[in-house]
Amino acid sequence: MTLTSMTFRGTESIVHQANVTAWNVGDTWSYDIRLDAVSLVEDSPDLSGSSLEILDGTATIEVASVTLYNISGDMVPAYRLELHAEATGDGRFPEPNTGIFATGELLVDYHETRWVRVSDLAIIYRIQSLDLDFDAFGIWTTGIADFDHAHEYNPPQEIHDFPLRLNETWNSVSEHTQTWTGDGGPVAFPDPPTQVTEDVIIYSIPEVGQSPAVYPGCEDSYRIWWNNTNGDLIEDHWWCPAVRYDVHWWTDDIALSGVDGEFWLTSYSPVESTILNVTLSSEISALNSEINVSITGPSGESGTIWYHENMFNFTLLDGMATVSIPVGNRMDDTPTSIDWATHGIVACIDTEGTAMTCSVSTLTLEGSAIGGLLRQDVIDRTPLILDVGHETAQRLGLSFRF
Repeated sequence: MTLTSMTFRGTESIVHQANVTAWNVGDTWSYDIRLDAVSLVEDSPDLSGSSLEILDGTATIEVASVTLYNISGDMVPAYRLELHAEATGDGRFPEPNTGIFATGELLVDYHETRWVRVSDLAIIYRIQSLDLDFDAFGIWTTGIADFDHAHEYNPPQEIHDFPLRLNETWNSVSEHTQTWTGDGGPVAFPDPPTQVTEDVIIYSIPEVGQSPAVYPGCEDSYRIWWNNTNGDLIEDHWWCPAVRYDVHWWTDDIALSGVDGEFWLTSYSPVESTILNVTLSSEISALNSEINVSITGPSGESGTIWYHENMFNFTLLDGMATVSIPVGNRMDDTPTSIDWATHGIVACIDTEGTAMTCSVSTLTLEGSAIGGLLRQDVIDRTPLILDVGHETAQRLGLSFRF
């Protein structure tokens, strides 16, 4: 199933919307990248006198598997993404034994494994591996840093609130467990090396248009800002429906708490796969009602529908199946003023292996009009509310989302 971009004309303005997508094993995105570790190196006491230029290189992201993943005891479909990047930049570093400075190149080898929930592309878990070496043009080579940094998010970090809409704002609150192993070089790891914090991120879509990366079909990309509760911009993403991923993004910290990263899409290579489609009898539903989920695909195939942890089996007779499911009244983890909740409904075949074929559609649950006004007031006050803690914020959300 491919992500589509649609325009809905309302009474006051044109509202852009982009729906959730499904990926397949082998889908690949390639990027030009630029890393800025200048201040990290030049401000480090351990590297006093060293200097570094901007690092340039390339990166690829590939869907390595689609399989079941255990989230809080429930097995749900998830993607495993593999990101690999290499970059180099001119620098000046001391030889470890003599302390004599030499010019050369800093070599960056970065790898990240990321698990992403199929229903909404929320980040479940990721582990970064970074190897930094300095090569004095073949005369000598020294290691700067070589470490792993693992991140687990509970609930998963929902960086998209599908369907994406222009001017939408949402927030996520996740328990973020981080673990560091290896040699951080110029950055000392926390003690103990496993830390648990509460991550609060406020997302917004301020515009739909051309990103800094010019790529065919991405003229109407969705810009997604990530801000902390102080209002600081921490990431800037441009989601392109045509390539089903970000066409461009910038982060203020790709690694080591001080390395900025910027990515420009250069190629997108989707794989041909079994066609499976999920459609809903209604993409917008009242609370506590039922909808029909229709699946089309290879005749005779059997599979499973996931709605949260709830599972419904189906068999494609003559290439079609329809299953009635109760929508309930469950809220999501990304409150907005637009709806009560949005939930991904996933259908997959080949569910026993690591190359499941899936399709997904988003169901929007509507609350009352008065509830929408109150939810907007809560969103406007989000930084203040979140300052008093996640539990209080959840209680306020329960009070206002009706």
